[in-house]
Amino acid sequence: MAHGPFCGGNKDTYGMAATRRTIPEKTLRTVSLALRNQQVVNFVQTSVQSGYFETFPDALERIRVQNLLDEAFEKLTLSQQGGVNPGKLAETTYSLAGKTFRKGDSSFWFNQRYHVYKTRTKSEGDFQQLKPLIQGNSILDYGCGSGYLAARFERDGYKVFTTDVLDYRYEEARHLPFARMNSATGVPFPNDTADTALVHAVLHHIGPDELPAILRGLVGMARHLLIEEDTYDLPAGLEGLDEKLATQPLLRSFVRMPCHAQYQALVLIDYFSNAIAQGIPEMNMPFEFKTVGEWQRILEMSGFKVVRALVTGFKPDRMHKSCHVLILCDRANRTVSS
Repeated sequence: MAHGPFCGGNKDTYGMAATRRTIPEKTLRTVSLALRNQQVVNFVQTSVQSGYFETFPDALERIRVQNLLDEAFEKLTLSQQGGVNPGKLAETTYSLAGKTFRKGDSSFWFNQRYHVYKTRTKSEGDFQQLKPLIQGNSILDYGCGSGYLAARFERDGYKVFTTDVLDYRYEEARHLPFARMNSATGVPFPNDTADTALVHAVLHHIGPDELPAILRGLVGMARHLLIEEDTYDLPAGLEGLDEKLATQPLLRSFVRMPCHAQYQALVLIDYFSNAIAQGIPEMNMPFEFKTVGEWQRILEMSGFKVVRALVTGFKPDRMHKSCHVLILCDRANRTVSS
């Protein structure tokens, strides 16, 4: 859920077989509307380019990256030039993933570097940022994906439990305790399994009908909750906001946009990173982005008490940068019945 698998499938993955698969209509329409907003497209291309240039520092590599992104965003924009066209967007997405980013070819230069980023660079950056905020000695990585972040915490001495709807953990994380979610709202571990549940870039991929049950399950499984989410419409006075505005030009540009454009920017970043760069067009992307205030109300209704919200913004260790906020919670009721 949090971290999709590296796609090195067979050469037919994005060929004719792709036409038999579908991207949800609602997802396509939401992205189509974002692509019709040129302010949003310009911002997202700048943001993605910034992250890619950090990952590909060599001058010749940057030329290749620039050409890759120019082609991708031009084709995405042109697909919606005549009006909202979900079918054309789906066709363009599969073409970009298969032919431009060549997600069926793990030897392609972009995929080689992206694999290193996903499995090493990103997990180390996330670990260094999240470790000071973890409470206790045991962690439940909810939506563990490839498991690299979970494995990194274990190497630092934490007891780590992992769960996801599918098990595609890499070898380094295969030894960790794992429980597959039989459903998105299932409770895979018993009460008080971990001190802290880590929910890392997962919740905006969960629909509104499933979210309350998931949060209630987390209340039982862990005494503390650490969430990282993409968000928008940041309130004045939020911890870390002034510091990040002073040091992150992307965040300054982001907050100057209207709120609806901020939301659309999150949508397009999420879609581009997952459907095209990662090569998983059918990933569940309901784009359930919320403001910090909305998250606080939802979490408190679910049995948590929000104790801290911290802006991290457009972090320098991310290929696909977005407006990130960390939300730390305690269980409101210290006792949970089994």
